[in-house]
Amino acid sequence: MQPSHDPLGQTTPDLATPIEAGPSPLWPQHLVDVFLRPTRFFSSQLALGKTPYLVLVTWCYGIASAMDRIDQELLRAEFGRARPGWEVWGPIVTQSWSGYWGFVLAAGVFSGLFLWWLGGWWYRVRLRWAGDPSPDARRARLVYVYSSFVCAGPVIVLALLQTVAFENYAAAWNADEFYSSMLVIFLFWSLATSYLGARALFHVSRWRAQLWFLVLPAGLYVVALGVVATVATLFHA
Repeated sequence: MQPSHDPLGQTTPDLATPIEAGPSPLWPQHLVDVFLRPTRFFSSQLALGKTPYLVLVTWCYGIASAMDRIDQELLRAEFGRARPGWEVWGPIVTQSWSGYWGFVLAAGVFSGLFLWWLGGWWYRVRLRWAGDPSPDARRARLVYVYSSFVCAGPVIVLALLQTVAFENYAAAWNADEFYSSMLVIFLFWSLATSYLGARALFHVSRWRAQLWFLVLPAGLYVVALGVVATVATLFHA
């Protein structure tokens, strides 16, 4: 098949080659590919589906989701709307790094499984709406979790750096550090990675894929971030 030119400057094949056994997708070279050259990452025959790699990447996504859950609970507590029980387990995860990491590592297992099934299902639904009548379910989940890793990986790296720099997560949360806001870049770049993965491995319409994997998700993120920023401004005014 002749390759087609992608609007983001990538060249993607009309038919993807099968995912076969190969070097780990978490090797440094391949990490560079997934972050900077996602079409190359997804279209090459990497060991995307090998169980150890898949479990690790899905777990990382679950860990990042658990970290986000703690942030949400801290926000609710600041607004005086803490959930029942937060006064008990909140200090455990925010006043001790061992408690924090113990929680996110354990919760990440369940969050990862949930996101693998539900998030992967939703990704496959969007592939159908984008023009592929019968996308492979496992491959759809693989692209979903690997593209999500583009956002989840930096979140975990930041938490590791905070573990070294701060006494506990409560101190890190209250610190006014600009670099935390830089994670928004990876949030939006994960959308581009997801889109390029869909273009590389599935028979999707270009404009439909742009709509379902770029335009609508980015619009939702912009609205959500705007609401959070507005509420935070009003709260600290």
